[in-house]
This record gives sequence, structure tokens and C-alpha cells, in this order.
Amino acid sequence: MSLVACVRIPTDPEGAAAALGHGVGLTLAEARIRLAPEPPAILASLAPEAAARLVSELRRAGLAALVVEDAESLPGPRIVPRSATLGPAGGIFQPRAGAALELPWAEVSALFRGASTVRSETATLQQTAKFSLSTAIATQGLKVSRKEDRTVRSQQEETEQVILLYGKRGQRVVLRERELDFSFLGAALQPTRLANMVALARLLKEKVPGAFYDERLLRLGRRPLPLFVGGETHVQMGKTSQMLLDTSGGLEVLGTALWRAVEEGLLSP
Repeated sequence: MSLVACVRIPTDPEGAAAALGHGVGLTLAEARIRLAPEPPAILASLAPEAAARLVSELRRAGLAALVVEDAESLPGPRIVPRSATLGPAGGIFQPRAGAALELPWAEVSALFRGASTVRSETATLQQTAKFSLSTAIATQGLKVSRKEDRTVRSQQEETEQVILLYGKRGQRVVLRERELDFSFLGAALQPTRLANMVALARLLKEKVPGAFYDERLLRLGRRPLPLFVGGETHVQMGKTSQMLLDTSGGLEVLGTALWRAVEEGLLSP
């Protein structure tokens, strides 16, 4: 399946909603909801041919729409480095296992800062005994309490910063805050991971001054995407249920949408 995304706020929101509703079979209200999030926004998940037809229809309506392929269909390699060497002409990115990726700076077309979130919510059904006068009277004192059910909820949230590098041939370098050994920064090394991510982004911007740079994914990478994108799981174990939302995959989908928009001329530095 291919995703259809828009990368700019439509100049004619009603016309765009009408075109989306007609192309996907949505009511006008449903189409407006799909178009409501700040771009890049994911509008639909369709077979490749249907996705291409929808993009053509949306562009005729003035919407900056495009097809976002799934990760397996993208042309270049994807790598999550553990360390890196930032040379004058290019970078060498080394994962924990496997071959390193060499990426000439001249081939980098987009550089994004982003953040993803893992949120978990656990709900546990508990039974407690509570004194009940009516129960005591009805049982003549043989039973003085009744059981009550209550749900105990707990929430956790963790955020991780990410830097995404995209090459013109589809190379993808995903620099994750918790994966990197920042010692390669040398003199630029900072005392905290967050400060090191800021320093790394600054160094990369200096290396690729002509690349499209954007920080909107620091906000948007943490938001849940439509269910057809994935990232949310539910587990039930006895009286305990858990919802887990991981936006890291959605962050890369949005990054790919922005990169594709740069490659197709819908966004420019």
C-alpha cells in the first residue's frame, strides 16, 4: 500500500476537501478532518495505482499532494548509526552491526530535526471490599461488606530526539538520541544527550548548507498518525490492559513525505 500526503496548507480548503472526499469516498466533514492536521498530513492509504490517481486529482484541486512509498519500496539504504565520521566531503555512518554507509555531503538533499514519543497507558481492574450496611442487615451480620470494582490507571511517556538525513538517491540516515555514541563529536561534545543532538544538527547544517532544513518534526513527530499508518498496540492480560503508542515509525513517514516534497519541487530551501 502507498500513503497519500499533503505537504502544504491548501489555499482552497473547501475545494481540497471536496476533491479528497470524492477521491476516497469520504463525506465532506470526514475529508476536512483528514486535512485538518498541520502538514505534512497523511490523507489515505491506497494501492499504488489508486494512490497515484488520487494525487493527480488533488493536485488539480490545488493541493500539494504526493505519494509516500513504504520503507521497503524506497530506493536507497536506511541506517541507524552508532557512530559517525564527519569529514570535509562526506560522512561515514557506522551502525552497531553491518556495513557502514558513506554519504557525500553533495548528495544530501534534506536534513530534519524531529522527536518521537513512546506513550503507555496501563489499566488494571481491581476488586476491593467496602463496608455495606445494607449487606450487613440483609445477611444478619454474616456478611458486612460488598465487593466493588475500580480501574487503576497509570501513564508513562518518553521522548527521543532524532535527526534525519536524506540523500538524493534515497539514502536515509536516522540519527537517534539513545542510539548514538557522541564521542565522535570530539571538541563539540556536550554534557547531555539533548545538547549533543543540538550540536550535531548544527555541525550537519554547516556540512550541507544547500539542503532543505526543517524542525517542524520536533512537534509533529510526536503526534499519533491515522490508524492505517500504525504505531499503536493494545494488549489484554487478565484484568490488565495496556495501550502502547510509538510514534517513531510515523516520524520517519512524515520525514519521507517532506523529503519527497523537496525532490518533487513542492518545497524548496
